[in-house]
Amino acid sequence: MTVPEAIELMLRRINTRKQFVGGTFAGWAGGTTGNILMYQRDANQAIALWREKHDMQGLVQLASTLQAYGKLTDEDYEKIMEALVTQINGG
Repeated sequence: MTVPEAIELMLRRINTRKQFVGGTFAGWAGGTTGNILMYQRDANQAIALWREKHDMQGLVQLASTLQAYGKLTDEDYEKIMEALVTQINGG
């Protein structure tokens, strides 16, 4: 997995949840919608930092946060971290 593919996977996980909440449960899950906006803001900042400075810290933090809150499976998290660590190590 490449870094762009890792970013795409994280964004897909955020957006999949947004579509679910935006549909049937929008009124009931107001707090969840706020969390999704937070994830999107964090993702935007992490991606900008990576593009501008090739700094992976934001992406690592985003992946960790998404995994901790159940937005990424352990398998997805491991793939993402492997891609990010490979890039950090110059591979």
